[in-house]
Amino acid sequence: MLSSLQLQAIATLAARRAGEHVLANLHRRGDANSILRSDVKHKLDVEAQQTATAVISSSFPGHAVLGEETCDAPLPESDYVWIIDPIDGTINFFHGLPWWCCSVAARFRGQAIAGAVFIPELNQMFEATFDGPALCNGQPIRVSQTDRIGLAMLATGADKWDLGEHAFKFMRKVAEIAQRPRILGAAAVDMCMVAAGKLDGYFESGIYVWDMAAASLIVERAGGTCEILKAYPDHRLCFLATNGLLHAACRDALLPLLGPAQPDRRKSPG
Repeated sequence: MLSSLQLQAIATLAARRAGEHVLANLHRRGDANSILRSDVKHKLDVEAQQTATAVISSSFPGHAVLGEETCDAPLPESDYVWIIDPIDGTINFFHGLPWWCCSVAARFRGQAIAGAVFIPELNQMFEATFDGPALCNGQPIRVSQTDRIGLAMLATGADKWDLGEHAFKFMRKVAEIAQRPRILGAAAVDMCMVAAGKLDGYFESGIYVWDMAAASLIVERAGGTCEILKAYPDHRLCFLATNGLLHAACRDALLPLLGPAQPDRRKSPG
């Protein structure tokens, strides 16, 4: 296996280069390929993924790359798989909210080895390796010490595929058990805030592997706990990340709400 620090250096460089490309093109926030009620397909998503992929491929040409924008393409055989989310929080970005990031992770035979999450407009770089500490801008970070669920601030998501009972039952439960629920709109950023002790937990009933591949490693290396509560087709997951102290309480509250697999939101009708 390659050195984790070697992989980390490339993950960090790829995330930074992708973020810098987007930052240099903030005047193109409205430059979308399609705009739906539930999603925005942005041209800068494609360009940022190409930028990150170029960094990875120049150092490791034989490695596989799974990116959000090319997730349906078959992957070459490789022990190493890089997972890229070029802009996590695209709708936030589109509207001018700085709560978005570029995420890059490296896995070896299915295990996360290195990850980087760059929040360009906040100038924050979160990093971790499987055998090192979690860092923000080079400084170690730790999860919170909140141990009472009623005093916790939990972030979650809002799935707009079905605006009936499915869409709100999870939000209602999070609001019921926590001191305050928050919907911030960028899974990887939210998880990094859990790692930094600024949130106590994050739950989403339907995110994708590229949303959590890097950030989950960062949470775990900061002392937290991450768990896939349910796996669906097409790289989709029901996912929970906490400071560890609250994990059992969150899990026990949310697991009973999980039902059959929901449709893939990326294929939702316009």
